[in-house]
Amino acid sequence: MPEALHNTLATARQKSLATLLALVIVLATVLAMPYAGLPLPVVQPFLPIFAATVTLTESLTAYLLLVQFMATRQFFLVPLAGGYAYVALMASIQLLVFPGVFAPTGLLGANTQSAVWLWVFWHGGFAVFLGLAMLAKNAGWHAELSRRITAWQGMLVFLLVPVAALALAFLAIRLEVLPVLISGKSFSSLSHSPVGWVVWGLNAAAVLLILLTRSRREVTSLFLFIALLAALADVSLTLLASARYSLGWYAARLLSIVSSASLLTALILQITRLYQELAVSHESLLITSARDKLTGLHNRGSFDEAAKKEWPRAHRSAEPLSVVLVDIDHFKLYNDHFGHLQGDTCLRSVAQALARSIKRPADMVARYGGEEFVLLLPNTSQQQALGVAEKARLAVAALYIPTKFADKNVSISAGCATWQAGAGYQNFQELLHDADRALYKAKENGRNQVRAVG
Repeated sequence: MPEALHNTLATARQKSLATLLALVIVLATVLAMPYAGLPLPVVQPFLPIFAATVTLTESLTAYLLLVQFMATRQFFLVPLAGGYAYVALMASIQLLVFPGVFAPTGLLGANTQSAVWLWVFWHGGFAVFLGLAMLAKNAGWHAELSRRITAWQGMLVFLLVPVAALALAFLAIRLEVLPVLISGKSFSSLSHSPVGWVVWGLNAAAVLLILLTRSRREVTSLFLFIALLAALADVSLTLLASARYSLGWYAARLLSIVSSASLLTALILQITRLYQELAVSHESLLITSARDKLTGLHNRGSFDEAAKKEWPRAHRSAEPLSVVLVDIDHFKLYNDHFGHLQGDTCLRSVAQALARSIKRPADMVARYGGEEFVLLLPNTSQQQALGVAEKARLAVAALYIPTKFADKNVSISAGCATWQAGAGYQNFQELLHDADRALYKAKENGRNQVRAVG
């Protein structure tokens, strides 16, 4: 059974990718810091594109994490999914209230402070949710809670997220008692306010927490670290920029996109890998279900499926279709004398000899049951089928498997039947019945021989 996504250990390649991303984030942040306050042109479409991207990626991530919770009942996935759903809501609301996007001071009755306070609640809340998720995952009570919690109980907890998001959004939009953090385009007050450093501290603490947890080697934790590192870099550049539409402000928004997309990318890659493993497992299962465990030949079910396809095909093409039924002579006596283990070895040897007697890809040899085997030979006349059966008989004789009789080795008897245009067979079972009649005739006439109907 494939391992749950959140428990999958990171491969060396994934660790290398995460390390590279972390280095790029740190390097880009360090390079941007000296120029964070540099004013840049106002690109009007930038903010809607940014908000839409973050909302979409965060929503998809929250959905995939919730699906994992529904499948595994691991409680920590609830606050983790909640953190991403929370950011999706905050990003979409901030776009509505951002000055100059839809209205000079924003929609929903927003004031000049609404957007920046939504940023505070957004970035502080994201770190809190992810930190809680990591603490829950590594807590001693998590396993017991995960065993007891139901899907509906988890969903009820998750529904607290939009309630919290809407409550904080209302606080940011409608209440004017919050401290002033922005004046015009400048939010230098945020950089010098305890509020800004609380947000930075929450993100730094979340990064440190995930580094200290024992689950940091897992894929989910690894890319959560990238998400939190990018979020910390986002907060750092925003505080240093101190103004909208500056280099630091634009860079912070790009880092926010990296933060929102990191875990989603990892989840999609893991889902793709699991689909590939599932496809391989399915193919293996199909092969296993079509094979006899003892001999490795096709089994009765596989033979029946092939016969269902070959019978109408032979009629459409008017090509002959032959069946050869094979039985190991006196196998019960052999089994009783040498024991079942030796009997199994005998069956495997005979099966391999029969398999070697057919060469064409369309031909099939299957274990029909017990010591009986069957050959399905498309586009094969009766004379050709008799030749294949005789070749199989000689192949078994050449094994020189001794019996309890000193002068005799293990042998087979075979019966052949062939359908061809104009034959009176109404269905495949009648053809198989005639092959069985021919096999009975071979046994009746002394065994170790091949016979055909007629």
